[in-house]
Amino acid sequence: MRLKSLVALLLAVALIFTFVACGNSSEPAVDNPSSDTISSSEPPPPPTYLNTLTGEMSLLDKDATTKKPVAVTINNVRVAQQVQCGLDRADVVFETEVEGGITRLLALFADPSDLPKLGTIRSLRVVFADIAAGMDALLFYHGIDEDYCLPHLKTLGIFSHQLGYKTDSFREKNGLAYEHRLYTTGEMIDGVIESKKPKTEGSGKTWLNFSETSEKAAPSADSAINITVPFSGASTTQFIYDETEMKYARARKDVEYVDALSGNRELFTNLFILQTTITNYDDNYHKNVSLEGGNGYYASAGGIIPIKWSKGSSKSNFKFTLADGTPLTVNQGNSYVCIVSKSRKISYEGKSVEEPDSSAASNQTAQ
Repeated sequence: MRLKSLVALLLAVALIFTFVACGNSSEPAVDNPSSDTISSSEPPPPPTYLNTLTGEMSLLDKDATTKKPVAVTINNVRVAQQVQCGLDRADVVFETEVEGGITRLLALFADPSDLPKLGTIRSLRVVFADIAAGMDALLFYHGIDEDYCLPHLKTLGIFSHQLGYKTDSFREKNGLAYEHRLYTTGEMIDGVIESKKPKTEGSGKTWLNFSETSEKAAPSADSAINITVPFSGASTTQFIYDETEMKYARARKDVEYVDALSGNRELFTNLFILQTTITNYDDNYHKNVSLEGGNGYYASAGGIIPIKWSKGSSKSNFKFTLADGTPLTVNQGNSYVCIVSKSRKISYEGKSVEEPDSSAASNQTAQ
């Protein structure tokens, strides 16, 4: 009896295993997923596109690479410098003398769409109209020199728009006089472009010969940590090199400028000092700034080198070379361009320098 019972028990157990195995045979075997495979992967980084004003791959809108940049005239009279907004976001800034010893700025943006505030906006001069034309930019300003700039602007055939309407700008009480209160935004600029429908397609080419690498290199061993550019007896701009950022901070009397809205410093990778002839027009007031060409300096990554520059016609862009005519290669990043009378004494590291002698220029360039 015991043997029969044992055999029966074993047969029963075998039948149970057979039943279980058969019952599961219709379902494929599945490995237990590990925690690594459960949708824990990070999303891919957003795409980047070429910024033609900086040579960098950045988070621009896809279309911005082949769109014309936007250029805006910025008030730079001493009292208004404390309320400037948007220059910390500029891709290129030009500064030159206009009249009465003051300077004005032209700020360029590859894509100003997300600018929260830009200004204050001031009137246009011939030199800035020609720079905008050469940069193939859409030009925005408020007010214009009617004797010289207005007739000249009409001959250029470029898109320009005078700000000052409720839909394209606003005045903000900032403790200053009425003429120092006008601002705009990226959204307002986009609104003008959408409404006016100018041709916005650009060449897609960079305005400078940028290095192929994002690595920053000094153009020469000649140190330039503290550079001073006197535009007139009343206007001087200083640039202080930040070794950590590898950029130059715009300053005045050792005090760095900060954006009135963001509180950020104005930092620039590339600094150009272009020396030229500046005379008065027949009214003996407005300045005639020659953009034909001349000598100058290029500073970046704490080093400086003499260069040659040229522009020529209104719609031609700037060209930069070493003294021997070799094309100048510059570091990727934003730029500040000073256009100053060759009679002014540029200084760096506390030493004053004459207009550069092309025969003494180094043949080195940023890599």
